[in-house]
Amino acid sequence: MLMAAFGNVCGNLPALRAVLDAVDKAGIHTIVNAGDSVVGGSHPNDVVDLLRERAIPSVQGTWDRRAVRFVRKRATLARRLPPAEFDALERTYDALHCEELEFLRGLPQQRVLTIEGLCVFLCHGAPGRPSDPLPEDADRVKLRRAREAANADIIVCGGAPAPSARTVDQALFVWPGPAADPQGQEAGYAVINTDSEPWQAQFLHVRY
Repeated sequence: MLMAAFGNVCGNLPALRAVLDAVDKAGIHTIVNAGDSVVGGSHPNDVVDLLRERAIPSVQGTWDRRAVRFVRKRATLARRLPPAEFDALERTYDALHCEELEFLRGLPQQRVLTIEGLCVFLCHGAPGRPSDPLPEDADRVKLRRAREAANADIIVCGGAPAPSARTVDQALFVWPGPAADPQGQEAGYAVINTDSEPWQAQFLHVRY
């Protein structure tokens, strides 16, 4: 099985298009999105529409969740977030249409997929604790607990600042890293290969 995984699109439509074009050219049909899809960039509605159009299995990331709860949690978010981050969140919320907000609101924080007989656990945070990040440099004990909570063959986690992969108790953990490059030059994604022995995750970048 070949599976492409990405996360942290952050409203960057050109980055998302670049990733999907590269995946399509490689002939990879299985794609997952580890969340944080809209906050930060100038095309949140277009990003959501493309995810929906392609029917890409997605989860709700931390910033997605903040966006859909913005009105109810505005005062709390204003106190807790740095001004620049709060302003980016407010701009995204103001830009999002009702239909796109409802799509984000309806996304699960974690989901389980069965693909070619393998169990794939998709989350933005840690399995069983979706609001908490699972760092790529977490100790082995923490990863074993995450492995037990997910009970999956492949565990894809979003939110990491850089791509990484680790194998723990025969489960492959993959952090795709951010799809959107803050400098606006490259888009990143992971390709997971279970036809190899051992399973591998390759991290690729495409210019846009």
